[in-house]
Amino acid sequence: MDLPRIQWYPGHIAKAQRTLKERLAVVDLVIEVADARIPASSRFPEAGRLVGGKPSILVLAKPDLAEAGATAHWARTLGAVVVDCRTGQGLAAVRRQLVDLKARVDARMRTRGRLPRAARVMVVGLPNVGKSSLINRLAGRRKAPTGDKPGITRAPGWIRLGKDLELLDTPGLISPRLDDAVAAFKLALVGAVSDEAYDPQEVARTAMRWVAERYPAELASYGGGGDRDWSAEGGLEALARSRHWLSQGRPDVTRAARTFLHDLQDGEIGRMTWDVPPNGAVEIAPGPARPDR
Repeated sequence: MDLPRIQWYPGHIAKAQRTLKERLAVVDLVIEVADARIPASSRFPEAGRLVGGKPSILVLAKPDLAEAGATAHWARTLGAVVVDCRTGQGLAAVRRQLVDLKARVDARMRTRGRLPRAARVMVVGLPNVGKSSLINRLAGRRKAPTGDKPGITRAPGWIRLGKDLELLDTPGLISPRLDDAVAAFKLALVGAVSDEAYDPQEVARTAMRWVAERYPAELASYGGGGDRDWSAEGGLEALARSRHWLSQGRPDVTRAARTFLHDLQDGEIGRMTWDVPPNGAVEIAPGPARPDR
């Protein structure tokens, strides 16, 4: 299946990488955040090199949007902690790991003849994977700005997490990997790249085919039920007609495309995992209904 082209701007990537390196130079611990729907595709291949051997924790965020069985398998495979920032589930495990890693940092300082101090922690990850929401939860208050637009976070500052930890309240932005067409498309499906980087109609039409292949019941329900093949050519037009979205008497396909992608990214169509666990170890099937926000 041909995939839509997802573009990114080298200048933005270079700037993000420079800023990330500068901030990593002053921290001791790193929390990497990945999207539970695409645990592999939402990780930066060179994140380990950028982190430079600093002790780190991998968090799979937004599990309420992903398949529970697949997420559990990915967490075991990657050694990750699953955190639901809406409910706070999983935060206690992150805090315990931070305490353990702080002890390692202290030991390293002592071997270098330095007195231990509060360990500095930084949260890193791709745009819109839940970094700011995790920071807010760890801080116990709404400190870092959040939103559904990639790259919303602004100027940095420090938040005290008890006497032994300091958290950088501005997440480190890891640049998307767009050299792999499949991974880039998955990033678009979860909103990890700006919608300015692609044609919404092209992406939405391909996304409809993907959803129809893996989650046909959810797509049929979203489209109003019935036996219509929503993944066929004309699916966006049919969706626009079913919602009475017209422009100059014709189906408003642009509105249908943007709405479909937004609802897909927000979990309104259903819980979906796009990275199949290694060796297909877990069969991805529809999970329990997502609770209302």
